[in-house]
Amino acid sequence: MSSSEDKNLSQWDCFSFPCGDSCCQHGADVFPHERDALISAGVARPSDFTRPKTDEDGTKLYRTRKTSRGCVFLMEDRGCRLHVTGYKPSVCSEWPRNFEEAQCAAGEGYLPCFSVRFSEKPEN
Repeated sequence: MSSSEDKNLSQWDCFSFPCGDSCCQHGADVFPHERDALISAGVARPSDFTRPKTDEDGTKLYRTRKTSRGCVFLMEDRGCRLHVTGYKPSVCSEWPRNFEEAQCAAGEGYLPCFSVRFSEKPEN
């Protein structure tokens, strides 16, 4: 990842864009240690997650359950209630990880900030 792409991804402010949290509509895949930390800290319950699944790389992941708005951790008005807890799953901080992943999500309709956030493909 180039430094310009890294800067573009890391400095984005999701709260200032009027997207309605659409990138969180499908829930998030979290690692077992992240799920366990959320539960141990009292910010989540086991029922906030689906049963574990193994991805194509053999990694065990839990998906956050969905409500009518999307991820179970979305607040009623806007944003994620995990942001202030210190237990935010890594995927929620890192996604989209690169331009291609962002472009794919935008093409599927769940990254409406794409045209603002990525005005052009970053150089490698």
